[in-house]
Amino acid sequence: MLIHLLESAQTGGIHARLGKAFFRQTNEENICRLLDFIMDNKKGAAILREWMRPHAIALVCDQVHDEMEAAKPFLRMTTAETSPDFIESWDINSIMDPVSNNITPVWTAVLTAATEPKQYRVETDNAYFILQTRNIISAQVHYRRSFKSSKVQIGLGLTAWSMGASCNMINILHKAGLSNSYCSISSIIFGLHVFSLQQAEKISAGPHAFAYDNVNFSSSKFVEQRPGAMCKVQSGTFPIIYKLQGVDPLHLKLAPIIANLKNSRPLRLGELQPTQASAISYSHQTAVNIAIILFKCLPELDNISCDPILQHKPRQPLPIGHKTRFFPLSVSTIEEASVTGNLHLTNARIRGTQSLRAKDVNAWERREVFQLAFGTFHLVMNLIWALLHTHCGTAAEHGSLTHYFEILEKAQLGNDRPDYHTLLAALTQILDGLILNAWRSECGFESLDAFAASKPTPADILRIAEVINNKYACPSISTAPTEATSPHVDVVHANTILLTRNLLYVVELISAISAGDFGRIEDILPQIACIFRGAGSNNYSMEVLHLLFNIKHVWTPEFL
Repeated sequence: MLIHLLESAQTGGIHARLGKAFFRQTNEENICRLLDFIMDNKKGAAILREWMRPHAIALVCDQVHDEMEAAKPFLRMTTAETSPDFIESWDINSIMDPVSNNITPVWTAVLTAATEPKQYRVETDNAYFILQTRNIISAQVHYRRSFKSSKVQIGLGLTAWSMGASCNMINILHKAGLSNSYCSISSIIFGLHVFSLQQAEKISAGPHAFAYDNVNFSSSKFVEQRPGAMCKVQSGTFPIIYKLQGVDPLHLKLAPIIANLKNSRPLRLGELQPTQASAISYSHQTAVNIAIILFKCLPELDNISCDPILQHKPRQPLPIGHKTRFFPLSVSTIEEASVTGNLHLTNARIRGTQSLRAKDVNAWERREVFQLAFGTFHLVMNLIWALLHTHCGTAAEHGSLTHYFEILEKAQLGNDRPDYHTLLAALTQILDGLILNAWRSECGFESLDAFAASKPTPADILRIAEVINNKYACPSISTAPTEATSPHVDVVHANTILLTRNLLYVVELISAISAGDFGRIEDILPQIACIFRGAGSNNYSMEVLHLLFNIKHVWTPEFL
């Protein structure tokens, strides 16, 4: 009967009026109920699903088409619109999640059905990675539809370029819809370069610090070595401007600094000795560092590792949450190994120029605007190189670094300047072993596991750490080896104490840098200057002394 009425509505039969009334808006609810009845019946549902298949496909295609068009404004970005702020905040999920959830729900449902089993549980560990995969696939599809929908591709292309991907590799990613073309990426990089220079120019008009470091760019090892071909490694100098937050420009006035310099006197030997406050501070910081080494070995003590008495005491820290903004400048191709690119020589030349032009017409011509200091990373790097030179020894000398390297099967650490990270990891492993051996001797138990099972208090941990510092890392005159052949001196033990002490300085220096606490760095600068001098690293010893001189006699408290 229903079919007869509907056919009459189409052919204009006797019941056409009733057939047309069936599709009135007032009857919409009844039509939906009828379809629900059919779907609730197993056989009816099978018939209806089979009938809907071609119509549903067409409907979904139309819906996806509309969604893709609607998503274009949200993913649109050209090479000229790419800014450093966008690159810093770039994240695939942050870009694609709002589009997938709000703009393209049908496409997202189709993709979800294609990538997840029906019984898939979101709680599984792979849920995040599957979601990210869907976002990448969606980004590829949007990019295939319109090359201007490239917010994701710009970030992926720049990531590939920064990791050394070749031109061909980036173009392959472009063909796959994962990146812009190599030409576009090159244009973006140049645009970011211009944008960064413009930002740095604005920052340079206010309080700022200028820093520079060496940089090496490696090309493929298969590059043909011929006249006119690119080098396998391109060295240069990388300058950066740092914005000084919350600084009163009046505190950067040169007049009081120059006045202090003119009225200053040379450093005295007593000023290279730690003050009582700095000595007490370093003793506590080192005890905490010794306790941290124990906690790395005994996870059972994690519950007391956060106790307040086992934390570093701040001396002159940065504000909590503070992050210094930096603005890179153009890289110079002046090599570090050259006389022109030598960082220490550059500082020495600036100081020499300041002395020679002391009577010039203004502060700029006298180069007084440059108040010099070294970078803390370079300080750590040169310090561990100096310690390697001091404690290197031979494989036959017990307690020497070479002996420990052979035990640990560490290779490529015998030259003057080995890889920083490799050397630091080896030295850290050696120090951990020495300190853990001291813990075994001083904990009062047969093993460290038994000590942990005794549930020591934070005060017990700190007390034993102080004992270890005084006994195993503080050389005394009576144990210092005056002659290597002296029968009354245990040379290996004495050298091990010196090595432990020096490595603990490295640990404290790295910890203070990580915490952003320059006061802790300043506490140990005199000792570090002595270590450099003893190792024959006179250049860095003089750099540390220049900094101490400026801190104590030249720079005003407001400038510091």
